[in-house]
Amino acid sequence: MRQAERGVALDVGCEPHAPAPADEGFLRCVRRVAEERAPMRYECLAPEPACAPGAAVPRGSTHHRAWVIELWPVRDPATGEVVGVGTAAFDSSDQHAARQRLALLQEAGTCIGTTLNVTRTAQELADLAVPRLADFVSVDLLDSVLRGDEPVPGPVDAAVVLRRVAHQSAAEGEGVPEAAIDLGGMDTYPPFSPPARCLADGKPVLSGAGDPDFAAWIAGHETRTARVAEYGFHSVMATPLRARGITLGVAVFTRSSGSPPFEPDDLILAEELAGRAAVGVDNARRYTRERTNALTLQRSLLPRDLPKQAAVEVAYRYLPAGTGAGVGGDWFDVVPLSGTRVALVVGDVVGHGIHASATMGRLRVAVRTLADVDLPPDELLTHLDDLVTHLSTDEEDLAPDEPYVVSGEIGATCLYAVYDPVSRVCTFASAGHVPPVVLLPDGTARVVELTPGPLLGVGGLPFECTELELPEGSLLAFCTDGLVEARDRDVGLGLNRLCECLAGPVASLETTCDTILKALLPKSPSDDVALLLARTRALHADQVAAWSLPSDPSIVADARAQTTRQLTAWGLEEAAFVTELVVSELVTNAIRYGAVPIGLRLIRDRTLICEVSDASNTAPHLRRARTYDEGGRGLHMVAQLTQGWGTRQSPMGKTIWAEQSLPDG
Repeated sequence: MRQAERGVALDVGCEPHAPAPADEGFLRCVRRVAEERAPMRYECLAPEPACAPGAAVPRGSTHHRAWVIELWPVRDPATGEVVGVGTAAFDSSDQHAARQRLALLQEAGTCIGTTLNVTRTAQELADLAVPRLADFVSVDLLDSVLRGDEPVPGPVDAAVVLRRVAHQSAAEGEGVPEAAIDLGGMDTYPPFSPPARCLADGKPVLSGAGDPDFAAWIAGHETRTARVAEYGFHSVMATPLRARGITLGVAVFTRSSGSPPFEPDDLILAEELAGRAAVGVDNARRYTRERTNALTLQRSLLPRDLPKQAAVEVAYRYLPAGTGAGVGGDWFDVVPLSGTRVALVVGDVVGHGIHASATMGRLRVAVRTLADVDLPPDELLTHLDDLVTHLSTDEEDLAPDEPYVVSGEIGATCLYAVYDPVSRVCTFASAGHVPPVVLLPDGTARVVELTPGPLLGVGGLPFECTELELPEGSLLAFCTDGLVEARDRDVGLGLNRLCECLAGPVASLETTCDTILKALLPKSPSDDVALLLARTRALHADQVAAWSLPSDPSIVADARAQTTRQLTAWGLEEAAFVTELVVSELVTNAIRYGAVPIGLRLIRDRTLICEVSDASNTAPHLRRARTYDEGGRGLHMVAQLTQGWGTRQSPMGKTIWAEQSLPDG
């Protein structure tokens, strides 16, 4: 103990490594005690003694000793005046370290697992632990975890192959120079290495320079040997990443020269951090698996290659939602119809995930089936509405614990349009869907005004058709609400922006698709986006021939003769024989079983189409004729001679059509 004049401290029981009296904070505290004549407490950190003589503390290192210094005024017993300041320093490193560990664990609860991304979660663990716990941290995972697959439950035996997904360093400069394995690289850990031992036992392992297994592990990898020699790594903790009884990977914490070795308390802290990170990694893995499954299902249900047809030129884009939203139920389709017509479909199932994708697949198949029947758009949506109602009823009967079942009604929208290149009329019907935009050849772009119908599944409300005559070369843009609706704009504003994008110069449809997506979408869309562009074509007078026929059996021969003359004019004499037989059979059936007016139409495009219409709604049926039947063989002959035939209803009756390939050349 020593005593001095006012302003000079009186030191009591100071430790050898206590803060030096020249510490500015300490000196300010001494002056305040002397001036205010009241005791005070001063807390500070002092660098830990170097592990080796002359070794420096790494950048950002927190390996310090904590001190609590009590200061009080020293008074003259005779006068009562302050003549000095007394100090007593106490080593509080253990208490300080405990507080630091609690603070680190509390921060881990908010900093680790902020996203459903496996590699990002692993990197969050490494960033948090450096430099507050270790000078270098690496996180390696099983490859199956990155794919979202279910790893084998329990510890991992023997040598294990892991992929480096994250690491962090306290070293000066850019990057992570201590890493012996690059990000994304694979490494095989032998059974005696600390990472493999912790994975085999399912418990953390503390190792270091004095451990023969540690030395053998380092010596077995040339790059790792060089890094250990360069940075002086001397203490290692390996902790398994395990969640729900499943081993996901390993986190390795390392201290280099200038830092003290790890202690058992550090091992407990590392195990806690690794446990929290493992839960985040497993959540991200399970999300990755579900998203991958949903994307696979969705892509298998969406059209890969649109069918060939002559009515429109098409281009499309489909973008799944960003990783935060999950896979949705948007879909589109192009369905060739009889008479060179084409159906253009866009739909959207409310919600995300496998359930939405599965429902989308059901609706798409239903639309294709109903389109093959050649139903008008409003009638098709009515049948689709009934299907959605039945699907909702079926889900109510499922047990609550059924996988991937979402309780409640199914919500879906759909826009169904049929374009006829002969009449150049497009007929639309909407079930609560975003209306399309049309760009006319004169450069005018506008939203098609449709009579809005209810969402699918509401039931009991009618759907209405809207007809629009389109000049050849008109461009129709169909989309889902993910393209035109966002937090900062409503659907109306989004459709106006879509019109602006289309109003500019239109190069190819593929380029136009990219231009629209770039102008209307953020980098990571919050909802699925489906975009379908269709540029209309038209069949001209030299490709269509039509006649009106009386209900007289004698007219059949004249119909065959007119057909032959038209085929000769088109240069299709080789098709005359088959076409005459088809015309003869279909016209005869119309006269015998149908009603006037009767019409005959030939269409020459990619194929040769023969159509006979009449005013009767009774459709013919293909049946097998018995030995002595006088009829029933004509449609069998038509089916054998052509590549396809069918019937469609119209407001005026029905049309029976047959399609055959054009002769070579």
